[in-house]
Amino acid sequence: MTATVTELRPEPRHAETGERTLHRRFLDRYYGATHRVYDLTRRYYLLGRDRALRDLARQRWRTLVETGCGTGRNLAHLHALKPARRYAGVEPSAPMRARAMARAPFARIVDAFAEDAPYLTLASGPPDRILFSYSLSMIGDPDEAMAHARMSVSERGRIVVVDFADLSGVPRTLRRAFSRWLDAFHVRPLPSAFFARHGAHVIHGPLGYYRVATIGPIRAPYTDA
Repeated sequence: MTATVTELRPEPRHAETGERTLHRRFLDRYYGATHRVYDLTRRYYLLGRDRALRDLARQRWRTLVETGCGTGRNLAHLHALKPARRYAGVEPSAPMRARAMARAPFARIVDAFAEDAPYLTLASGPPDRILFSYSLSMIGDPDEAMAHARMSVSERGRIVVVDFADLSGVPRTLRRAFSRWLDAFHVRPLPSAFFARHGAHVIHGPLGYYRVATIGPIRAPYTDA
């Protein structure tokens, strides 16, 4: 059954902070200029996404929410492989959200941030999968975002993250230049300690360029100690 597409802006747990408002403005400004060509340009360096999607397509699950769903590219890809499943997306950028809603009319797309995304409402209960595809490294508080996802996912569910790794196999000069370029777009690759802290099972791509991490629900109170 196709979900009714409505743009929702849920009430946040906390009032939107100045920092979050500034980040939203950056996203709207940047993606407002690039959303039409985003997928064409990103296919060359957002590596590992299709590997993660193929793995997801082989698994058994009923509901999936993508956090930072962008243009809806991944949701459309998964829907083509598993059309009988229920999909939703979280995207704070208005231009990207509009594009995702047009591209993935089968999914419920909402305006929210990862730290307090309304996962339970989106999936009519705890979702079986939460996907972060090259979005976690742009989130203001990735630990809070991950803890929130882990507390929201179903008891036997999983969070899947595909994102930049430490680029350890890339020549140092190129690695530094690439890191500066990413920083200009508010992208800060997460350290290995982050994934260890959240008990992730991690697979690394060639040259340490990307990682695919699988993380389970929280079964005990989360601590960042």
